[in-house]
Amino acid sequence: MIGEHIKWAEQQFGKTDLGDPRRTARLVKLASTLANEPGKPLVNITQSPADMEGAYRFIRNENIDANAIAESGFQTTAEQAQDHNLLLALEDTTPLIYKHASIRDNLGHVGRGKKQRGLLAHSVLLFAPGTKQVVGLIEQSRWSRDINTIG
Repeated sequence: MIGEHIKWAEQQFGKTDLGDPRRTARLVKLASTLANEPGKPLVNITQSPADMEGAYRFIRNENIDANAIAESGFQTTAEQAQDHNLLLALEDTTPLIYKHASIRDNLGHVGRGKKQRGLLAHSVLLFAPGTKQVVGLIEQSRWSRDINTIG
């Protein structure tokens, strides 16, 4: 459905407190763009060079608290969960592997050796079997293993 990704992004992140309403607006726009083209690189889905630069500035902005973004999404999911009598909590741990040298050296190992660097993300997704609807992400832990202690 056209515009569904915009509605979703506003619902999930429109109340996020990032210290400046322009940051929240950028978050909503970025989330909407990513939701409209899941799995595609940001550079391929932004509508203009200005949008791409704005997205990268947002990502690099040290004043933006990633936990505030996550908590906003978790809170929205918790509110939506109240509409369902039965929910399944689906859990998974996924390695997020980064190959770019600018960040790779700051991350820990995610595989059996030192070659794969990244983060591990353990996510809990709520699913309503009665309506066959994904309610949303309710929790996520992210961590990096120490590169010096493999095993």
